[in-house]
Amino acid sequence: MICPNCKAEYIDGITFCNDCNTELIPLNEFIDYDNIEISLSDWKEVYKTSDYIEAEMIKTNLASAGIDAVIFSKEDRMRLNLSYVGSAPIKIFVKQNDLETALEILNDINNSKIEDDTNE
Repeated sequence: MICPNCKAEYIDGITFCNDCNTELIPLNEFIDYDNIEISLSDWKEVYKTSDYIEAEMIKTNLASAGIDAVIFSKEDRMRLNLSYVGSAPIKIFVKQNDLETALEILNDINNSKIEDDTNE
């Protein structure tokens, strides 16, 4: 058994951590996120835009479906050359195993008809 909070290990039969009072889990179910290597090959580009607000909205929609997304833009690195400001593509990446679901969500968003709720 292991404490998912402080990573203290215990023998079977003990259910709570003596140090931090967290419920223990079986060692084979523990994932030590602090020691996971992340590779660029684990992430795939799912969307590209030039509008940072649109990128944030897409990221929020993906997050609401439980999909982690990362926004990446080179614009911050190009600010010294003012001719590039606002022209750098903004890319959204998702984990490889979420790619198909993310593409389905984006397809639904792009094909949704926006209803005008104003009375004319």
